[in-house]
Amino acid sequence: MTDHHARPEDNPLQLIAQKERELEAMLERARQEAAGLVDGARRESEAALAKAREEAAALAQSYAARAEREAQEIASEVVGRARAEAEALGARAEERMATAVKLVVDRVVGGAE
Repeated sequence: MTDHHARPEDNPLQLIAQKERELEAMLERARQEAAGLVDGARRESEAALAKAREEAAALAQSYAARAEREAQEIASEVVGRARAEAEALGARAEERMATAVKLVVDRVVGGAE
């Protein structure tokens, strides 16, 4: 006959059921841990992405400022050279003005005679 007062650990079906519950609990803990790891990784990647965006924006701003300074320097050089050329042309024109006036006067007066 069967003993109705047998211990649960002696019954193979109860042992299997107990192990199944233990495995399900372990699986649930593993799922929760995996979800936590995924959330942590997501937060870390979002933080890294935000930091990279900030660094890229700062770098772009730095390059833009440098380009602006270089453009100003080039513009100053070009304006300086243009002024120097204009002054040189003005000086040459002044030097030649007396000769030009004399030539015009000679032609006008000389042609009138």
